[in-house]
Amino acid sequence: MGTGVFTPYPETVIEAVDHVVLYAGDSERTIAFYRDVLGCGIDLEDEWRSGRIPVFRIRFNADHYVNVHPSGAVLTPRAATAAPGGLDICFRSSLTAADVAARFAAHGVAVELGPVGRTDATGRPTVSQYVRDPDGNLIEVMTAR
Repeated sequence: MGTGVFTPYPETVIEAVDHVVLYAGDSERTIAFYRDVLGCGIDLEDEWRSGRIPVFRIRFNADHYVNVHPSGAVLTPRAATAAPGGLDICFRSSLTAADVAARFAAHGVAVELGPVGRTDATGRPTVSQYVRDPDGNLIEVMTAR
């Protein structure tokens, strides 16, 4: 079992995660959930709506986003079993666990599990709440303990 402390490998290929891809079953509901409930920006929405590009992005900070393959789009390359509802992702939040819970409640989003104690990727103690987005993806929102 790991200690929560990263020991660099001599020649690691991967430096960081740039983005992940979410497959949307209903693009409008996806945009509404991530924009209205989680407070994310939607990048490239106008370009996507006008048909100039085939994807849009859920932007959650200046350096990171989730690429969205919209409903009805079959873009390649793609995961072998690409389908809406297959993502399980954890986001860190600077809000308190109570503030996150209040945000979910205000938007009628049921908390499936939480708040529960967890440990983040750096070994720090945290509190997580788990919800589902409109496609059934498991969304974990992690806050400081």
